[in-house]
Amino acid sequence: MFAAIIALLVSFIPAVLLYIWCKNKVRKPADDKYKNACKDALIKGFLCVFPVMLISAGISLLFRLAGIHDGHSLLESALHDFFVLAFSEELCKTYMFTRVLKKADYSYTWLDMIIFMTIVAVGFEVLEGFVYAVDSGPIHMLVRGITLMHGGYGFIEGWFYGKAKYTGNKLYAAAGFAIAWILHGAYDFGLSDDFAALGEDTAFLSVSLALLALITFIVMIIFFAKKNKKEKYLVPLA
Repeated sequence: MFAAIIALLVSFIPAVLLYIWCKNKVRKPADDKYKNACKDALIKGFLCVFPVMLISAGISLLFRLAGIHDGHSLLESALHDFFVLAFSEELCKTYMFTRVLKKADYSYTWLDMIIFMTIVAVGFEVLEGFVYAVDSGPIHMLVRGITLMHGGYGFIEGWFYGKAKYTGNKLYAAAGFAIAWILHGAYDFGLSDDFAALGEDTAFLSVSLALLALITFIVMIIFFAKKNKKEKYLVPLA
């Protein structure tokens, strides 16, 4: 129990540091309106937990009514990870992100959109950590915390939504959602017990998916550190 508590607390460190950095250092100037929008994004990230539970329960019920739960366990696990978990979570995070934009009372930029979506994802990831603490081991919790999976996929989705706003082409937003959803589902499925039960050969793919999430996180940090070198990310869009 003690090891699980320590692992849970340590897993929160990247998320907390990322939020503080985004709120106070990434955007210059970090005025009060921007900071308030960041706080709103974090709160809405926390609130994502409730609609996610409802939508996940609804999709799970539909699968049961369709008899999918009586099929092969591997297929059932894949459908659960991609739809009950990944799809419902990405859908709710996207909705909360749009609510942040509607509430923002200033002309936000492409960079701001990326930051807001990232913070919404990070807020959800922190609360989700308590859920995984119930039935996951310390190593699993640490991997999820260090790779900051939700934050990285939020960064991807925020970039594409900003691209859609910047260009006026809504297909970019759809592409961003699809990429985040597929990567999220693959990540969850790759770490599932049913996938691991296929044999030791699957370990390489599981590690690769975790490394991809970590690489996405690193790319996000580099992007935020160099954001002022590209004017298009700083142009007001709203």
